[in-house]
Formats: sequence, structure tokens, C-alpha cells
Amino acid sequence: MIDVRAIQADEGHLLRAVRLAALTNAPDSFLETYQEVLDDPADVWTSRAAAGVGEGDALILLALDEGRPVGMAGIAREIGQRRRHRSTLWGVWVDPSQRGRGVGRQLVSTALEWARQREVRAVYLEVVENEDPARSLYTRLGFVRREVDPFGAHVDGRDVALEHLVLVL
Repeated sequence: MIDVRAIQADEGHLLRAVRLAALTNAPDSFLETYQEVLDDPADVWTSRAAAGVGEGDALILLALDEGRPVGMAGIAREIGQRRRHRSTLWGVWVDPSQRGRGVGRQLVSTALEWARQREVRAVYLEVVENEDPARSLYTRLGFVRREVDPFGAHVDGRDVALEHLVLVL
């Protein structure tokens, strides 16, 4: 049974582990590299976990299989009085051994519910263009494409287009 829940303040080590797993499995799907994450000191991960417990303007969700992280998703509400109605969904990943079981849907749906409870009106995300499984999940949940940035990322000497999606809650 997969348990999807908010990260706890002392779980920086789990966040680091799942992020490194995601970057190993899908290195072109994220804007940071494995080496960047590997080089971050432990206190960075402690701070990220503490900030992502969901009590403030950010939530980090973990999908755990008997305590082992097999997925994650993050959502952050924008700051400033005129932008607090917006959030950004980021870092969604599910271990290949767990795909097709609804874990991704559960992670994203939980993040969206968190946003609704905070009266967020629109959730934004970026996905690598033509990354069909991820885009398919987001489309099934109601996200629509706003635009494509053909220079969204630069990976291994080539430009990677990023689709910008939005869901109006």
C-alpha cells in the first residue's frame, strides 16, 4: 500500500533520496541536475523539508512504500498580496515500479486539494514538451496548455521546449 502524505520537518534525507532517484530515472525531465542535488549539503534538505510541511505557502508530498520514498510532488503558493491566488506545481515523479497504479494522480490531486483549501484559483506547471505520460496525467486532471517555451531548458548542448500548463480551480 502506497502512503501519500506531507513531508515532515525532519525528513530532509527522504526528500534528497527521492529527488536523486527522480534525477537518475528521468534526468531530462527536471531543471536541476543530479550533480547539483548531490552537492547540496544536508542542511539544505533539512530546510526544504521544514518549509514544505504544508503549514505555510509550500507543500511537499511523499509517496512511501513501507517507508521507502517512491514518489514526490511539490506545490508552492506565490507570495505577495496580488499573486497569492496562484501556485506552481513542481517536482512530480513516481518510481517506474509504481507507475500505472494511480500514485501520480494521488500526489497531484492531494497537492491540488491543498491549493483549494488556501483559495488558490490557478495552478501552473511546466512539463517537457512531448513527455506524454506526464502530460497525459495533467490533461486528465484538467490542466490545459497555455504556451510552449522552445528555450525552456538547455540540456546536454540542446534546447528543450517546455510546455506551460494551467489548471483553473
